[in-house]
Amino acid sequence: MIKLEHVVLASPEQMEFIIEGMRNPMNSWEKSDSYAGHEYMGTGNEYFNLGSNDHSLMQRLSKAGTDHRKYMRMMPVYVRITAPIYW
Repeated sequence: MIKLEHVVLASPEQMEFIIEGMRNPMNSWEKSDSYAGHEYMGTGNEYFNLGSNDHSLMQRLSKAGTDHRKYMRMMPVYVRITAPIYW
């Protein structure tokens, strides 16, 4: 059995940078509706809210092919994989 554990995604600041880069070719930064925030209840309480406009653009670019989904290369994803040795 293969297990994926301890998934670590991009920080809120990295996600803002990724979305800005995704919107660069069409100069459509004003259409972005995503934002990062911080809750003041201790350390490590940063969050990122992906807006519907940016989500829709991500889906359309992903379906458009490898040349259009280059923004995905900027998203670091770390995961611990537990699998049998023969895998």
